[in-house]
Amino acid sequence: MALDPATRAKLAALPRTPGVYLMKDRDQRIIYVGKAVDLKARIGSYFIGKPEHLKTAALVQEITTFDVILTSTEVEALLLERTLIKHHQPVFNILLRDDKEYPWLRVDLRDDWPRITKVRKKKDDGARYLGPFGGAGFLRTMLDATYRIFPLIRCSPHEFRAAKRPCNYYHMKMCLGPCTLPVDKAVYRTMVEDALAFLEGRSRDLVRQLREKMHNASQHELYELAASYRDQLVAFESITERQAVVALDVPEADAVGLAEGDGMVAIHVLMVREGKIVGSDGFVMPTDLREPITVLEQFLMQYYDARSLPGTLFVPLVSSTWEDLATALRGETTMKFTVVHPQRGPRAEVVRLAERNAAYGLSEALRASTQRQSSLEILKERLKLTELPQRIECIDISNFHETAVVASDVCFVGGKPAREFYRHYTIEGLNGRADDYASIREVVRRRIERGMRDSDLPDLLVIDGGRGQLEAALESAAGFPQLRLAIVGLAKSRIEKNRFTGRAIDTSAPKRSFERVFLPGQTEGLALAPGSAEYRLMTSIRDEAHRFALQHHRRKRKKALQGSSLEEIPGIGPTLRKRLLETFGGLDGLRQASLEQLKNVKGMSENVCVALHAALRGAEDVESKMKTEG
Repeated sequence: MALDPATRAKLAALPRTPGVYLMKDRDQRIIYVGKAVDLKARIGSYFIGKPEHLKTAALVQEITTFDVILTSTEVEALLLERTLIKHHQPVFNILLRDDKEYPWLRVDLRDDWPRITKVRKKKDDGARYLGPFGGAGFLRTMLDATYRIFPLIRCSPHEFRAAKRPCNYYHMKMCLGPCTLPVDKAVYRTMVEDALAFLEGRSRDLVRQLREKMHNASQHELYELAASYRDQLVAFESITERQAVVALDVPEADAVGLAEGDGMVAIHVLMVREGKIVGSDGFVMPTDLREPITVLEQFLMQYYDARSLPGTLFVPLVSSTWEDLATALRGETTMKFTVVHPQRGPRAEVVRLAERNAAYGLSEALRASTQRQSSLEILKERLKLTELPQRIECIDISNFHETAVVASDVCFVGGKPAREFYRHYTIEGLNGRADDYASIREVVRRRIERGMRDSDLPDLLVIDGGRGQLEAALESAAGFPQLRLAIVGLAKSRIEKNRFTGRAIDTSAPKRSFERVFLPGQTEGLALAPGSAEYRLMTSIRDEAHRFALQHHRRKRKKALQGSSLEEIPGIGPTLRKRLLETFGGLDGLRQASLEQLKNVKGMSENVCVALHAALRGAEDVESKMKTEG
């Protein structure tokens, strides 16, 4: 690779010390962050000779210059590399999704009646957090198992306070009914602690403790409590006996497997606690790195940045850097934590199991990718497009009850959602009135203006609607004569009606038309056969645009009903608003309140109660209508 004199001089002056390097492209964007024991040797390997891997060659082609940050040790370099990757999100690095997208479990043991709740972000609020969990499905399975074993509270604080009798969970022996029945808080708190131990995989001690509690309750003639502990033991044993057993010589360990192919890397983590596999995380990501060891290092530094470390980490590759990695991950804690590459025995077996899972995850991802590419090829042919629509965007207008007119713009790249490109638009020129065509003209104009400014226009723009909506979009696009942008309309299927009577042709079994795509210059829509590749792709992006718009609508309504907006109802001022929210535990509780309950609040007259109740019911009607039309 030909280097300019300034970069060549910079390369020659590099020190032979540990540090981090930041590769930049011609626009001075950081495209790769790496660490090195010897900066001069490592950075020089990119530019001297022919790169060993095609992936490295692709990276080198983009590099025009680099910066370095010196560190005292390789451990410091590892920690700095993780921080810089997280901050800059370079395109050539392994990148995990942001932690806020993964679910956590939260328990605040300071509450009178603690409960386990799912949250998307960990906060420094004094509560106890478990996670993050790799996926909502796995977390749901774990929670279902937990609730089958431990009779914990599931209702909201408002439902708990408003309850007049125990709910069905009590009658199914899945809740102690503390909302209305006398339950010892200390006993309940102990059950919460036991549930957390189960979720953390500390099952051996838990069984022993449950047996002791059962015998102790029986000796004190607390037979109902003893029966509860017995039921917990039975449920626990029926669930845990189905778990895969691994004969490891350590109480807790994570085993990591890795598989690479076709520009993708799959990494699978198995969690083994007390000899049983209690969970797993699987990740498939694009990679342009040259060495599997670098892929694994960067992954582990990001993965354990927000997760609890096990006692031992089993890895599938040999490296002299594992001791430094363990030191970096331990940080300032004094916990025992080691990274081991097992050669034989049960330890090696569990790593091979993780590798098989990684290989399967990679094959599934590649299969799905091939299928998505085939769908794009078919869509290109059906819609007679000149380019493969790698980036498709769909615009949906929402104007329920002629209030808060908004639009959503969602983006699919390579046939799958690219949420970082999702956008909302608040319609500016209608003063709150509903006008689909005017809304579409405004949003398409604004989208094209931004796209031309930022050079990020899609290959295909889909408008949710029929011929009229498409014509409105084309009117805006006509204002940009230099633009080459494919625009189509996607109309929902509808019940076929008699054109004279306006009624369904067969009322006993109404016949629906196909979903139709309207192309510019054509009066008849192109029918999409249900189940076809183009049907699945087009309806998926349209449904996602609709979902995103509804989500935005709900947020706007919630915001409108909170805070000072309650004061817009005649008779409700700041003091009464605060009293209402405190009495019913927030907006959700207020929505569920009856007229009688509202009348019991100090300062609420009958007229104010009726006005507030009507406003709250109106919001629910809007939501119901949205769900029906969605």
